[in-house]
Amino acid sequence: MKPVYFPFTYINDTVAQDLYACFGQVTVYQPGAHDVPENMQRLADEGLLDLKVPVSGDEARLEALIKEYKEWGELHQKSDTAFLKAIGERVPFFDDTFSTELASQIKKIRDENYSKKKPDILFNARLFLCLAQDYDLVQDGINRDLISVYEMEKKLFDGLTHEDEMFFSKNTGSSLQAADDSGKYKIKERIEAWTYLMSNDMEMAQFFVTNNKDAFDYIIEKAGDSQKIIELSHIPFSPQSEVMHKWQEMLSEQIEGLLKNDDFTIDEKIYNLPAVKEPESEMSLKIFRIINKSRRDFINNILGQDYQDVMINNKGEINKSIFICLFEPSHPT
Repeated sequence: MKPVYFPFTYINDTVAQDLYACFGQVTVYQPGAHDVPENMQRLADEGLLDLKVPVSGDEARLEALIKEYKEWGELHQKSDTAFLKAIGERVPFFDDTFSTELASQIKKIRDENYSKKKPDILFNARLFLCLAQDYDLVQDGINRDLISVYEMEKKLFDGLTHEDEMFFSKNTGSSLQAADDSGKYKIKERIEAWTYLMSNDMEMAQFFVTNNKDAFDYIIEKAGDSQKIIELSHIPFSPQSEVMHKWQEMLSEQIEGLLKNDDFTIDEKIYNLPAVKEPESEMSLKIFRIINKSRRDFINNILGQDYQDVMINNKGEINKSIFICLFEPSHPT
C-alpha cells in the first residue's frame, strides 16, 4: 500500500514526514522530469517519497515557457509568483488557447505544436502544474522565513519584563503577516490538471491521500457515490513510540484489506487509539470509499464527460473501489 498524494506536486518536509510516519512511503507525481525541488529530491533519496513522472517529453518546451512566464511576471507584476495568478484569471488550463494565448501575451513564442487544431490538453495540464509547483515552493519558503522570525521574536519576548513587553507591543504592533495559503489557491484547476496526470499512471493507484480539506471535499462531491469507511480524530502522534508503531501497523493492515477486498470489514480495534505519553502532535484521519467505479469513471466524473476522448485506454479494467483519505496533522505552536 503506497498512497498517492494529491492534488499537489510539491510537498514540504513537515508534511512528507507526517505522511511517512503514518503510511510509509508516499508517491508524489511530478509534471516533468526536469527541475525537481531540492528538498523533495532529498526526501526521495531518504526513502520518504516516491517521485513519479507519469508523462515525460517536451521537457525543453516546458522549461522555455516557464522561464518566459517568470520573466514576464517579474517584469509586469513585480513578483516571481504573479504569473500563476495572472494566467489563472484568463483561461482555464485545459482550454485550447491556454499555451497559445499566454505565449502571444508574453513574447509571442511559437512552435509547431501551437498551430495544431487539436489542443494538447495533457501538455497544458503539465505546464499548469509546473507553474503551481513553483508558486507553492516560493510560498513555502516565505512561510519558513515567517516561522524563523516568529521564533526569534518569541525568544526576545521571553527575555522581556511585562512592562517592556507592553511597551514593545504598543509601539511596534505585530509585524508578521501570514503568507498566502497556496493550498487554497485554485483547487479546482489543480485537481483537474493533476487528474490528467494521474490518468496516465499505468499502475492504476487506488489509494489517494491529501492534507487539504478543500481538495478532499471537492473530490468526494465530484466522484459520485461514496461511503465513509474510517473516521478518527485526536490521534496522539509520536512516531518513535512503540505503541504508536503497533497501531500504525494495524492501520496499514486495514487499508491493505480494503484495497484487496471490497467486502473487507474494518477491525474495531483500530478505534482503540494508542496511549502515547507526551505526544509530539495530534492527527485526524478520514477515509472514504468511492463505490464500484472504474478508474475511467472516477476520472471522468472529476473532469466531466466531455473529456472522455483524452483518457487512456483502460476498457479491460476491472472495477475496484477507490479510496480517498484526508490526513490532518496538528502541531503545537
